[in-house]
Amino acid sequence: MKEEVHIYLDAVWLLNFLMDAMILNLTLGLTRGKSSKLRLILAALIASSMVPLTILMPGSFFTTSVGKIVLSLIIVWVAFRFVSLRSFLMQWVSFYFITFAIGGSMMGVHFFLMSDIQVEGGTVVTFSGGYGDPVSWLFVFVGFPCSYFFTKWRFNQIAVHQMKLDNIYEVTVNWSGKSAVCQGMVDSGNQLIDPVTRKMVFLADHQVLIQLLEKEVLEYLTMDRVVTSMDDLPDEVQKNVRLVPFQAAGNGGQLLVTLMVDSITIQTPEGALTLNHPLLGIQHHDLTHDQSYQMLIHPHVMVKGRTA
Repeated sequence: MKEEVHIYLDAVWLLNFLMDAMILNLTLGLTRGKSSKLRLILAALIASSMVPLTILMPGSFFTTSVGKIVLSLIIVWVAFRFVSLRSFLMQWVSFYFITFAIGGSMMGVHFFLMSDIQVEGGTVVTFSGGYGDPVSWLFVFVGFPCSYFFTKWRFNQIAVHQMKLDNIYEVTVNWSGKSAVCQGMVDSGNQLIDPVTRKMVFLADHQVLIQLLEKEVLEYLTMDRVVTSMDDLPDEVQKNVRLVPFQAAGNGGQLLVTLMVDSITIQTPEGALTLNHPLLGIQHHDLTHDQSYQMLIHPHVMVKGRTA
């Protein structure tokens, strides 16, 4: 005998309305679109109308694949102000992308909480007895915000990471017949210049410096050892070492050990930028934990010209 199942339309509709509102809000933030709370609420109501349509009118046009595409276009058109066809299509694609991302996480929460779930015509519906069991309501009021904030946090991380990638270039350092190839990031906060020679200072970590210097020599290039044991360094290193004053956050004036190299070449989409005889700041630690870049590029070199 087939078990009788009760569908609580109001709870299911509320769940889908909240999910649709969240997805539209994330789409707005991801695409930097223009909208209003009223437009987003109206679009979420239209999107959540799939619930009664799916249950009460399973043969409706909007439950077909073509109908869902048409409905999604209407939802995006209502939610966002039409600026151009390109931006509209970008918002539409982003709406689907976020829908899949959120849908996957919500399905995972449902599976973890062991709540009954079924897909009717492509719409998620939940089943329970009475006015809904505690697990179903826990899913709505706990699973929804958790999924929302986790997804938003991940999108923010992706955006920040992309901003970093947009400012990362391949860099080649030449010194004393040796070359070191690394990834460098343009650091707008790096305004360090030698006050005497007016040369720009690039900061390089251990991964770059070990390609140019012997390990024993590199160990000497600390502030304490340079001051007390300069004579122990090879002549080629001694004549190219410079001490550059800098101001660190929360600390007074300090000195940075730098090495004047022959040249630094940065590969950009517009062509190679070469800087002759810049200063390379010695850093004995990694500049980033994920090794996505090994050098901080002085921002002035990006506007100084092809060769300086």
